[in-house]
Amino acid sequence: MAEVGGLQIRITGTEERSSMLKSWCVYMLEVNDFGRKSVLEKRFDDFSLLHADMKEIDADTPPLPEKKFMASTDASVVAERRPAFERILKHLLKSEAAVMEKSQTVFKFLELPTPAVVAFRYLFQHDRISCARQCGKLTDPKWEKEHAYRLAHPVMVRTSLQMLLEGALQDSREETKRDPAVLADAEAAVLEMLRFAVQSEQGRQCFLQEKGPATLLSYIFRKGKKEENAGPDQRARGVLNALIKVEGDRFPQVMAGFLEHGGVGVLREGLDLLQHPGFADFVSKLLWLAWDVQVQQVFLAEGHSREALGLLSSLFECPSKGARACAGLLLACALCNAQLAGRESQAAHGLAQLTEEMVAFNCWDAKESSEDAELRAFVQGLGQSPERFARILTCAQAPWQHNDGQLPDEDHPLWPGASFCLWCLLRMRPEPSRLAPLRPALPAVAQGGPARARWLAGELLLQLQLQVTGDINSVDSIVETSIQERGALESALLEEFEHGRRSLHAELSESSQVIQTQQSLVEDRQQRLPMEAAGSVGSGWHQDLEAALAQLERARQELSGALAAAEKKREAAQSAVREVLDMDLTDSEDQMEQQLHAMRQTEAEYQARRAEQEQHSAVLKSHEEQVAAANSIMEAADRALQEMRSRISGTEVEITKRQREVQSKRTMASSDLSATRGALSAELDGIKQQQTKLRDRALQLQAEEGHEGAAKEMDRLKAEAGRLKARGAELNQELQAASVDPQQLEQQAQQAEAAVQRLAEQRDALRAELQSLEEEHLQARQEWQQAMSSLQHSRQEKEVADLQSSSLKRQLEGQWSSWLPTWTRRLQAWRQRVEALSRARKGAELLGAAAQLGWEALRREAQKRQETRTAVQHLQHQLAELAHGLAIQDDTLQ
Repeated sequence: MAEVGGLQIRITGTEERSSMLKSWCVYMLEVNDFGRKSVLEKRFDDFSLLHADMKEIDADTPPLPEKKFMASTDASVVAERRPAFERILKHLLKSEAAVMEKSQTVFKFLELPTPAVVAFRYLFQHDRISCARQCGKLTDPKWEKEHAYRLAHPVMVRTSLQMLLEGALQDSREETKRDPAVLADAEAAVLEMLRFAVQSEQGRQCFLQEKGPATLLSYIFRKGKKEENAGPDQRARGVLNALIKVEGDRFPQVMAGFLEHGGVGVLREGLDLLQHPGFADFVSKLLWLAWDVQVQQVFLAEGHSREALGLLSSLFECPSKGARACAGLLLACALCNAQLAGRESQAAHGLAQLTEEMVAFNCWDAKESSEDAELRAFVQGLGQSPERFARILTCAQAPWQHNDGQLPDEDHPLWPGASFCLWCLLRMRPEPSRLAPLRPALPAVAQGGPARARWLAGELLLQLQLQVTGDINSVDSIVETSIQERGALESALLEEFEHGRRSLHAELSESSQVIQTQQSLVEDRQQRLPMEAAGSVGSGWHQDLEAALAQLERARQELSGALAAAEKKREAAQSAVREVLDMDLTDSEDQMEQQLHAMRQTEAEYQARRAEQEQHSAVLKSHEEQVAAANSIMEAADRALQEMRSRISGTEVEITKRQREVQSKRTMASSDLSATRGALSAELDGIKQQQTKLRDRALQLQAEEGHEGAAKEMDRLKAEAGRLKARGAELNQELQAASVDPQQLEQQAQQAEAAVQRLAEQRDALRAELQSLEEEHLQARQEWQQAMSSLQHSRQEKEVADLQSSSLKRQLEGQWSSWLPTWTRRLQAWRQRVEALSRARKGAELLGAAAQLGWEALRREAQKRQETRTAVQHLQHQLAELAHGLAIQDDTLQ
């Protein structure tokens, strides 16, 4: 068998063919074209022609067997030629000269299409760049259905991965090296081929076995370092996305295998790139997509835990808010699953700091900034699938789930992770149904958790309550739930608002003092320096000083601009903080409390009636099952009764038949049958004579063929012959019966009487059994009637409960509809307060950032002053040397 790369050629057999003049042998070639097989028929002359053509291309081609004119079909000749032909084909498929030959002689011999030629040539080093570009076209719709399967062959996948190795995308031709566009096209083609390959089982398995994820990530990081600010290569990401999509729930296992075999080190290759937001988002999200317990264990394993934690730390410090949020979830999950091995306190501290930083991003303002919108979209993507959303819920519930359902102390290390996950859920704005597992615990957290967890739980409850509709069935015990959530969210939000007021007032005062200090420093620096007042005095010896003064002037102008910007930020922050400080937090609760009290009573009654409804429904269902069972039993008893009556009737018919038989036997036994036998025999003889006459007449009619009326006469004769035959059979039976011995008839009569007696006994037993079945049938009917009575009673009770429940439901709906607008207005008021608090926080953050920029501008101005002083000192030194030189000249004159 000739096997090279994706092509396998073997001669599976031979067949002898012949004509009137000669015979020849046909060799059956099986061509395995990257997994798809076809069979060709080739003669010696075909191989001879191929050998002659290719010997000129490749002189090392193995020799062709000797041609034999008269013995080509001999077994010995075929046995010699078959391996020789396979050696020739194997050599040609390995020969780069033969494979790359322009006329494609070998491929035409094998009857392979152009896509197969392109794919096979891609496996050779020569001109691989060009072949890669051509292979990439196989993913086009024009070729994909029939020919793209070759791209998923293991040898193609391995070659494509080799092409992504550093330095592999090079060609021996100088013009290719000088043309980046050609290399870019080849890269695109290789990545597109891999994207197609991983979508098939065969290609994906090879991709994973050959460490495709590691190769792909190394390529992404290597290219990112060469192309600054480009971000991760989108085509390479497309390969990973295809792998993630096809693997689905199995992707965490794939990721665990990658990490276990050096994956952490591969990810560390991109550590320097994490300052680019695109790479930080890419790496963090790649980990998060597979972040189940198994992946966490492998990632944080003892052998490379320092590298892994260093990677998480770099994500925490990167400039991308989304990547930092993702890193927070990664760390929260690891903390929740106890994977940090003694680093819990450090992780909890980092998560607490991240949460405090993230809460400045407004979760409520409909007119959110582009940065806020981008962060919200990124965080929503992290919880898009049910599995990843469940991870977030698990971390949010971890403190009390790991503490037997009780809220732990506020300093428990799981609280920071839970608080951060609550913030993520707040940013995601999920449907209330998705928060069903978490919702019952939120009121307790809002009242008994640490401060930040309380406030976030309160805001999440506010978000949930704002989505409550007029349908009282949307939440079980909606009034009681609303009462509990109302008290928890108002107490938590009131506390958060008061804390926010105090902290914002302190931050504003501190920032204002900083800006005033910066203002005084800037005013001191606005005075013109002596050289600046004198103006330019020309170029020459003081150019360095003038350049330093110019830079100092620009630095002071930037300082003035930074101070002006800080002043604007301060005014905006003051306005936002003033709005918060001036808000009235008093709300009239008397009417709401009365309405809630009335609704609580109505809902309690309604829930009690609903419980009764469920009980009645259960009883009704039970009674319906009982009625169905009783009806089934009654029908079975009725069928058994009818069957028994039928059996009794059949037995009685059999008894009557047997009695008549007994009477007939006895009558025949007591009668003289000799006369009867003689009469029967005479009648039989007469029938035989009539049959003889009929046969003679039939022969006569046959002799008179064509005689008018012969056919009708023949039909009559046949009918008469049939009648005589039937009568003869009856007479034979009667004669046989009349020939029985009287003693034998008496014995038969006695046996028949015994049978009649047995049947009578069976009939009596069946009648007794019938009586028992009638009693059972009567009992079954009584039970059915009783079950029907109970069923009717249950239906009446359920109808009463339904009416009462419907009445209470309408009453509750009316009260709820009356109370909901008031509660909605109050919720909207809290929402406005939270929005105002978020705006004030944002303003304070911007003010703090502006103040920091002011200090940075002051530091730059101080640096420029130091450079100016250095220039002055240098100039002073030059002037001193000049003065010293002038003094020496004066001393010489003296």
